[in-house]
Amino acid sequence: MGRSNLERRTLNVQRRKKKLRSSALDVRRSTFAISLLACCLCGCGGPKDATPKIRPVDLAIDQGLLIRGNGAEPESLDPHAATSVSSGNILINLFEGLTRLNAETLAPEPGMAESWEVSPDGLIWTFTLREAVWSDGTPVTAQDFDFSFRRLLNPEFGASYAFMLFAIENAEQVNKGEMPPESLGVEALDERTLQLTLHKPMPPLAGMLAHWTAFPLPRHVVQAAGAETRRDVGWVRPETFVGNGAYLLDASEDEARIRIRKNDSYWQADAVTLSAAEFIPFTDPGAEERAFRSGEIHVSYSLPRHRLPHYREKAPEVLRVDPYLESVVYAVNLSHPALGDLRVRKALSLALDRKALTTSVLYGVREPASHYVPPGIPGYTSKGRLTEDQARAKKLLAEAGYPNGEGIPPIRLMYPTGQDTQRVAEVIQQQWLGTLGIRIEIENVERRTYFSRRRERDFDLCYFGWVGDFVDPMTYLGLWTTGAGNNLAGWSDEVYDDLLIQAANAGGERATVLDHAEQRLLDDLPVIPLYFGANQYLKDPRVSGWHTNLLDQHPLRAVSFSAP
Repeated sequence: MGRSNLERRTLNVQRRKKKLRSSALDVRRSTFAISLLACCLCGCGGPKDATPKIRPVDLAIDQGLLIRGNGAEPESLDPHAATSVSSGNILINLFEGLTRLNAETLAPEPGMAESWEVSPDGLIWTFTLREAVWSDGTPVTAQDFDFSFRRLLNPEFGASYAFMLFAIENAEQVNKGEMPPESLGVEALDERTLQLTLHKPMPPLAGMLAHWTAFPLPRHVVQAAGAETRRDVGWVRPETFVGNGAYLLDASEDEARIRIRKNDSYWQADAVTLSAAEFIPFTDPGAEERAFRSGEIHVSYSLPRHRLPHYREKAPEVLRVDPYLESVVYAVNLSHPALGDLRVRKALSLALDRKALTTSVLYGVREPASHYVPPGIPGYTSKGRLTEDQARAKKLLAEAGYPNGEGIPPIRLMYPTGQDTQRVAEVIQQQWLGTLGIRIEIENVERRTYFSRRRERDFDLCYFGWVGDFVDPMTYLGLWTTGAGNNLAGWSDEVYDDLLIQAANAGGERATVLDHAEQRLLDDLPVIPLYFGANQYLKDPRVSGWHTNLLDQHPLRAVSFSAP
């Protein structure tokens, strides 16, 4: 008797899973073999001059395995729970959205959607999906995107990044529980056609949809895991993972490393060169630099500042100092009895010597921030400027009732463990003490605690470094609209909100309207800008396809090895 379609499909899935488990084992064996062979060839425990050293990175290249540093341990690999760069670095390889960003130019290009059309008024976007499958062979459909968008916006899930989809009709109201999910402007017209209806034009939408929050999720897997409104719940473990990106989750060891391997079911698998990659967390940049020097990683996430002069002089071929679309600020908890007073916030900003900070601590690599939106965004230049004036700072503090800092309630500054965060906090602590007489308490917390307390607004001042999700001022200015998930200050300003709404319909005047909004932010200072981003790291010259770009995004589908 012939098998039914269901039986044949089940058998095919079982065969595919068996093949994937076998491939995963091969990669793990290869990685172990690399370490073992390197140890043998290096003469571990034997005579020092027995054999010339062959480094793990050299053997890894033969295996098509890239090993890279990835900063702190990612807090989640659930696209709707992830908020950090370290998570995003992995997620852009495991999943693919309607669009993706060009690895070199960051221009949005077709991903799961092979094409799309936009109505003349800019409100209706219709996407035609290409024929693609999840790694278990199930087709990727418009219903998967519909499911994913609704999960992100479900108030029960509590996604910090829900605001990324607020341009969709009724998305904000659904996220706040003010309207039913059925009112959301997302509709799967058929399995390969997804239609988004916006409540206002959003010119950068194509780039926004390349962000991990807009990735589709394997609906059948998430539902089976009972994770429709809960985070993770097991579906993002290697043994249960199903993705649609160029790579699959192969192994995960908390605080050790995350391995991914090539997804042969990816629609463009023939163009993917690397067979696997390992992401290794390093909270100590010094340890990461030593790992690079000893040949344990091909690319580092960062580099200790004091080592810059050495590499500039001795090894410029491995040193990378790239521009980075990042704005670093201290977010202010406006419910604090003193910080809720604008005069105090202005005094703190005026008392800073940002140039001394970036010179003494950051070796001149970072640019001091006299405004909020970082430079480099095509078509946009911030015109507003913050000034520094110690005499005026003292006067404002006295007017607020705290002359020379006397009587001011205790202020806690929270920052995550990192290369710069502690030294920056210490220097600013001394600047505010010396100029204003304010003695703040600085709290160094590990990153998981930092993210948790940040969400709960359990701080007075909080380090907040924001890397653009797409190349547009809105990725920064949209953070501080009323009720936005990452609005750490709890700031609300109707004029600011209205300006961002106006910008959507401003056409050629959009940049001017956004600049007015930024000036409004600088006038009220719910955040105190400190400096802008730059990336300094080390890269093996044999790693190619690792392009300099403002978001520091390096999808591994474009990366390969070549002769230096």
